[in-house]
Amino acid sequence: MTTINPDMITTTCGRELDLSNTELVIERSNSLFSYNIHKLKTGEYIIAEKFFANPFNNRYILLNDEQIELLKHL
Repeated sequence: MTTINPDMITTTCGRELDLSNTELVIERSNSLFSYNIHKLKTGEYIIAEKFFANPFNNRYILLNDEQIELLKHL
């Protein structure tokens, strides 16, 4: 029997990461989806968008510090 780790994700750029080894920075959710930001030990961030009705639409976006700083000024 194979056990699937629900914390293992693939980012939009193709990197496979384990969210259980991250620091949860922001956690937001409503009845339709959750929007979380996780910080990796490398200093990079993952934006995790999980859609409850259709998990095939889940997205995991990897950003570095420079990209995060750019987002702060939008």
